[in-house]
Amino acid sequence: MVYLKQSAIAMALGVFLVSTPADAESIMQQWKQGLSGSRLTSYSGSAISSNSTLTTINFCRNGRYSYYKEGSWYVPGTAGGASNSTITGRWDIQENYNHVMLVYVTDNGEQGAFPIYLQNNGRVNIGGTAFAIQQGGAGC
Repeated sequence: MVYLKQSAIAMALGVFLVSTPADAESIMQQWKQGLSGSRLTSYSGSAISSNSTLTTINFCRNGRYSYYKEGSWYVPGTAGGASNSTITGRWDIQENYNHVMLVYVTDNGEQGAFPIYLQNNGRVNIGGTAFAIQQGGAGC
């Protein structure tokens, strides 16, 4: 069973989370609806930092996702560089041991799951990383 509190943050996301165990299935559906078609973005670093990372996840309405991560680094007097990677696959929301989980299978067959929840500041936390959400922004 999943126990989550209904909050203004959840309403801002468009996901109304309830606090009764009988509504666990409804919570899973509401998370799916809230993420479907959304773009999530996380950035670490700053304009003056020597290291930065931008991560974007597009959750398509058809159950597919694209995960894009780019990073750059610079060590004064030595070296610098940049990298990026994109992973695509299928996503879903499931309950696992009383926790809401984002589950995925990559197009290469790798699979896994991350706990997912709403933070007090309105960001969606996936596996310990806070993401800003843009509903309808997935573009797929």
